[in-house]
Amino acid sequence: MNRLVLISGLMLFSLFFGAGNLIFPPMLGHQAGVEMWAAMAGFIVTGVLLPFLAVVVVAYFDEGVERMGRPVHPVFGMVFAVLVYLSIGAFYGIPRAANVAYEVGTANLLPVHDASTLIGFSVVFFIIVFMVALNPAKIVDSIGKYLTPILLLAIALLSIFAVFRPETSLQPAQDGYSGTPVVSGILEGYFTMDLIGALAFSMVIISGLKYSGITDRAGIVSHVIKAGVLSSILLMVIYLALAYIGGTTARGGYENGTDILTYSSMRLFGSSGDLIFSAIVVVACLTTCIGLVNACSEFGSRHYSRIPYKAYVFVFTAAGFLFTTLGLNTILSLAAPLLAFLYPVAIVLVVVSFINIFIRFEMKYAYLLPVVSTIPISIMEIIHTNGLLKMEAISAIYTALPLSDALLGWLLPFAAMTMIGLMVDWRRESHIDAARRQTVY
Repeated sequence: MNRLVLISGLMLFSLFFGAGNLIFPPMLGHQAGVEMWAAMAGFIVTGVLLPFLAVVVVAYFDEGVERMGRPVHPVFGMVFAVLVYLSIGAFYGIPRAANVAYEVGTANLLPVHDASTLIGFSVVFFIIVFMVALNPAKIVDSIGKYLTPILLLAIALLSIFAVFRPETSLQPAQDGYSGTPVVSGILEGYFTMDLIGALAFSMVIISGLKYSGITDRAGIVSHVIKAGVLSSILLMVIYLALAYIGGTTARGGYENGTDILTYSSMRLFGSSGDLIFSAIVVVACLTTCIGLVNACSEFGSRHYSRIPYKAYVFVFTAAGFLFTTLGLNTILSLAAPLLAFLYPVAIVLVVVSFINIFIRFEMKYAYLLPVVSTIPISIMEIIHTNGLLKMEAISAIYTALPLSDALLGWLLPFAAMTMIGLMVDWRRESHIDAARRQTVY
């Protein structure tokens, strides 16, 4: 493995591994208990495999997120891309990561937690983000060579001690993990929403490769796949280690994975455990924010080059800082409906685009039909789960859909519409070929 692939793979891992990725697996392991391995197999499908497919798709077409929606309609492709970058950027992804870094990383280190300490922490945090994101040519080296090893070392230290010094054995499974551990794990990985982040992070890696002198599509795809495989392996190993920490932590009143990891750090390392866990959280959130600012700035400068890249970095950093000061609960409540709408559409476009890599005929309806069926179902899901507009009829329609109780009501219609779309496109291409042959003869 050459140096560039190694550094790119470490960087991609670090961009993916944010606060949510840190706290989901321990809680899964804690609840799944003896069914942890089966549940983690499901988690890896949606938490690792789907984001990897997104990276491969973006690298293959090398046109950014907007290319995925273009077969539906050029305007739709651009609107979808803008919504993706806004949701993972200043409106949600950046301030969420910064808030988690503050709330978790400094929970036991600062004597006071109020608006002034949040602002003070955010100023220092975003100055670092801004300084690193200013130079896109060095982001791969900055994160891949320096920040990622620090993150991996801290996680490895915690994981190794926890694996060799478990508090208890794996306990009986709880809740849905006792009956359908694989399905429960799939849903848990689904809720990480890493796929949307992957759509943006892919362009960060691609831009880094281009700055390094690799410009041909075959070379970019090859390097991205290798970097993606490396990052996926690292993610799987870390996820399994974190799940094992949760699974071997004695039953208690833990509300989330943060409580489990905080307790485990204190149990294994005493008072210094706070420092280790704080370092893990802050560095994980820092690398994620740097990647998101860079991705959003690259997207802006690519489509409106009159504004220089560095100006976009300033705008997204400043906007991220301002939204961070709103607090985590406010950010989550504002962004939840947008993400609930975007995520199913993003999965549909990634899967169909991946199929498109291997299809020789032009795909149009295989994009159009699944998207047209998924969008209204996503809107119905938002209305149903959030109680918006008090439309009981819409809620009744949504709950009648298979898998709607798991918030996957769009899944079976998507599969059916994709198959129908592929058949229509194949027939359409066959008729075009027949007409061409008749014209020739």
